[in-house]
Amino acid sequence: MGALRFLASGLAVCMVLGSGGVVAADELVLPYSCTMEGGVPRLSPSEENAYRIIGPREDLAFPSCSGSAAWTCETMMIYKFSINCGGQRVAWSRVAASARSLGVHLPDRLPPGYAPVSKLRGRFVFPGFGHATMLPQVASQTLAADAVIEPAALRSERGAEREAAPTQWVTVVDPESVPAASPGSGNALKVAGVVSTLLASLMGACLIFVRRRQLASFEFLHFAQGDGSLPARVWAFVAAPFVWGAAAVRKSYESYEASSARDGEDGEYADPLAQVHVRLHEAEALVAGLPGDLLLRDVLASEIDSLYDRTAELRRRVGQIGPEKLRSSVRAIMRDLDRITRIAQGAAPASPDERAASHEPDAPSTTFEAYRILGLNPDAPDAAVKKIVDALRMSWHPDHARDEADRRYREQRIKQINAAWDLLKVRTAAAA
Repeated sequence: MGALRFLASGLAVCMVLGSGGVVAADELVLPYSCTMEGGVPRLSPSEENAYRIIGPREDLAFPSCSGSAAWTCETMMIYKFSINCGGQRVAWSRVAASARSLGVHLPDRLPPGYAPVSKLRGRFVFPGFGHATMLPQVASQTLAADAVIEPAALRSERGAEREAAPTQWVTVVDPESVPAASPGSGNALKVAGVVSTLLASLMGACLIFVRRRQLASFEFLHFAQGDGSLPARVWAFVAAPFVWGAAAVRKSYESYEASSARDGEDGEYADPLAQVHVRLHEAEALVAGLPGDLLLRDVLASEIDSLYDRTAELRRRVGQIGPEKLRSSVRAIMRDLDRITRIAQGAAPASPDERAASHEPDAPSTTFEAYRILGLNPDAPDAAVKKIVDALRMSWHPDHARDEADRRYREQRIKQINAAWDLLKVRTAAAA
């Protein structure tokens, strides 16, 4: 155990030294010119300028969020180093902070001494890709005089014939100076592939044998004691694994069909969030049809926006929560959508014929009827109930009536809302 602990510590030290947070860089290229005015760095837009980095450079991954939702966050790299600005050594965080006056937006709550480079469209010039790149030299080899043998006939014929006809050379390679290539080196990849295939096949056979050892023993006993000719028993013993595989596939398909049929009978979708999105769009269209001067419209629109956020968060975490918790969350969102739909339908302006045909609204006599009239569920908090009651009172106020019939209808509706609120106030006081 001590040796393993020592080996793990050594690997950790090597990883820290090899990929640590301190990196050296030669220069920082910025599309700004940096000057010093009274000991304070100033940036002004210009062509790209290279600034020498003094000392080490430290980097850090920093999450920056523009809102409270998780999808508004991004991870950026922030750095801590010093550059040569106007002949003085200045911390990069001070230089970046001076760019705020030019309209550059920097993240809030940055660690002390750190600032991003990407916000200022900067880039690093690393030592390995810098100015002193050395090209490799071409090595030459001097051939011996007896390494090339020229035919005698060719040596006697010079001049025009040599230029007209292609030169025929006979090259002789000295076996002592050229190492012989291994005849089996070209087949290394083939041998490695064959060995890998054999190892994989052996591993698969071992797994199958371990998982099916009891069934195999039973089949072998049946093979030894079975009836029929020897070829028929051998064929049945060899075909047994394929029969098991076909039976397993058939059973899996039948269970899938049965589960699909149950889902269809229960009325549930494979993706319950798809139905939630459909209901959200329906409720949003219903709220959008309300008159623009109704304060209730803004309240319902804000609740629909919050339901959109809850649905998006639920889809992002759908792989992390179980099916039961997912269905429970979907049911909660559906209840809120039903409540918003009832409120929007009740607040929609009715035609004169509908008002004349409708009877006077009944005053609620129980808390259940009070919650139903307000479009709420009994689990709603008291603050939400008060908020909905105030919004309903403002939206159904008689001053917004278009004619006398509309005024009478609004007065009856206000009486119904006040009666429901009186019942709920009594229940809240009794519970307190």
